[in-house]
Amino acid sequence: MNNDVLEELVKDLNDSLKVEDVGDPQFRDDRYHEKPLEEDNFNSIPKGSEDRTVSYIDGGNKELYSSPTFSIHLVRVYFNLFESGNRKDPVQIPQKIDFYTLAKAYRKNDEIYYKGKIYPLKEEEERFLPSEEDLDFNSFDKSFRSGIYRGPINKLCRSARRFAEWKIAGEIAEKELSEGDMVVGDGILHTSVPNEAIYASEAYEKGMENGVVVSKLAKTTKLYTTTGKNLVKAIKDLGDNFLPEQEWYYYPVAENEHPSHKAEIYFVKLYKNSDYVFRYEIYRDWAREANKKEIESVISSISENSKDIKFPGYPYGLVDADKMASISEKEAERYRAMLKAHASGNKYWEEIEKHLTTTNAHEKLDKFK
Repeated sequence: MNNDVLEELVKDLNDSLKVEDVGDPQFRDDRYHEKPLEEDNFNSIPKGSEDRTVSYIDGGNKELYSSPTFSIHLVRVYFNLFESGNRKDPVQIPQKIDFYTLAKAYRKNDEIYYKGKIYPLKEEEERFLPSEEDLDFNSFDKSFRSGIYRGPINKLCRSARRFAEWKIAGEIAEKELSEGDMVVGDGILHTSVPNEAIYASEAYEKGMENGVVVSKLAKTTKLYTTTGKNLVKAIKDLGDNFLPEQEWYYYPVAENEHPSHKAEIYFVKLYKNSDYVFRYEIYRDWAREANKKEIESVISSISENSKDIKFPGYPYGLVDADKMASISEKEAERYRAMLKAHASGNKYWEEIEKHLTTTNAHEKLDKFK
């Protein structure tokens, strides 16, 4: 019986994936003007890139303790520098910055707000971190809530990480890079939580002032075509047919006028033998001023960094940044132990623990499994 059920399941799945009509990009937002999928929009990525420095940046965070009224996270932001394929040490900015974020709930105007406080592990690194004034959100703000529900308090801590990534990206553009260089982050350029645009705009401005390209590359994307097909899969299939065994990029998928998403959107296959196509976004104002040769030079630079055997087709700089920014559960346990020991020594732990028991019942049940 079980085999029959599984056979029916996989057959239904297989049938649903056989969409013969690829369709066209669909954003479902009037601020994106979709363009039909066409062969002429595929372009080969030129071989060889200009001599430039590329900085790859990523952040990570791990929740240490939480309750409905507070959340404590350890946050880390890391970046690297590659000059013509070779690592380069930063001169003016710490390569890795760690800080705690405490989010607390409070009442304001008959609403529940969350307020964040930042605690850098090194005092001299505070200047690279976001302002606490910008970490003060209405938990039901439309850009913060989860559907019809109040946004979770730990989302504020994740927002602190995003703000720090933007702020440090701007600092890198100003202090570590020169005209023609690039910053590449993980994800997309869309700002999606309150006050994030403040830090994105600052990064864009510093990039433009110093002639530095600000961009991001997304590992995943949830865009569809008008026939329900995965847009990345649709573009990959077409690209592998039109430009087999080549590195290529696809542009445009849409004319983007979204005020919170200041990006020109590209899809890129960065290594000819890779199975992956990624969404790559360049700051809109820079891209619209650039010519095709300049755009291709930028894409070529990340393509040259995407031939590592560990993940062919994905920039090694982002592999490294992801690894160095991540916080393992083992490391988080050490920080939890230090925090608990300090709270116990000051006789604060007893009160803190009372709040933790309101949310850790799942953890207790998991221990019985």
